[in-house]
Amino acid sequence: MTHIVTWNINGLRAVSQKGFALWFQKLSPDIIALQEIKATEDKVRTILDEWQDYYDVWLNPAIRPGYSGTALMFKKGSPPPIKVNIGIGIEKFDIEGRFIWAEFENYYILNGYFPNGKDDHSRVDYKLEFTREVLKLAIKLSKTKGVLITGDLNTAHHEIDLARPKTNLNSTGFLPHERAVLDEMVAAGFHDALRIHYPDKKDLYTWWTYRGGCREKNIGWRLDYFFIDEKIKSKMTKINILHDVMGSDHCPVEIEF
Repeated sequence: MTHIVTWNINGLRAVSQKGFALWFQKLSPDIIALQEIKATEDKVRTILDEWQDYYDVWLNPAIRPGYSGTALMFKKGSPPPIKVNIGIGIEKFDIEGRFIWAEFENYYILNGYFPNGKDDHSRVDYKLEFTREVLKLAIKLSKTKGVLITGDLNTAHHEIDLARPKTNLNSTGFLPHERAVLDEMVAAGFHDALRIHYPDKKDLYTWWTYRGGCREKNIGWRLDYFFIDEKIKSKMTKINILHDVMGSDHCPVEIEF
C-alpha cells in the first residue's frame, strides 16, 4: 500500500509553527507533496534538520523570495524514489519553482503548484501553458508506468467543485478555458480520483478564503487534486479530503493505492 498526501501549505515556515511535524508523524504518509512553500532551502535548513529522522525533503523553491515553490517529502523506511526531478525544463516556469516530480519502480508522481490566473486574468495564458506542459509530460511517462498528477491546480473543474458557481463565472479558477484544460487531462486518460469514489457528492472543497468565516460556513472551492491514469485507478483503495486539518487556507487530500 502506498499512501500519498498533497497540500498547499501557504508557507513552509508558517506551517512548521502550526503543528505540521506532529501532523505528519501521526498520519505518516509515504509521500507528502507540498505546494507554495515560499522558502529557499537555506531559510528552512533548521526546520528540515529537525524532520530528517522522519522524512527526506526535496525542495524546488522559486527564485523570488517568499513566493511559490514546491516540495516532495519521502518517509524514511518507505521505498525511496529512483530519481527526483526538479522543474519541468522551461525557464519561465522553473524560476517560480512550480514543479517537482519523482520516479518510483512502478509509477511517477508529478507535483505542481499551478499558476493563479489573477483577478485581471493577466496570467491565465501562462497558467494554461504550464498545465499543458505538465500534461504533455504525464502522457509521455504514462506509456511506461502509472502516473499521478497532483497539487494545487488552481481551478474548480465543474459547478459541483465550488460553492458559488453562478457568481464566479468570470473569476479565474472557473473560467471556461481554464476548466477546458482539465477536460483535456481527462480526455488524455487521467481520472479525477476523488470523483471516482464520490461522483456526485457536493460540498467537497479544499480551499477557503480567510474572509468572512468562509471555512466555517464551507463556502469553498476544490482546487487540489489527484489525477491518475488507468494503472493507478485500478489499484486505488481510498481518497479523502482532510478538511479538519488546519494550518493553511487549503487542506490536504490523501490517496492510497
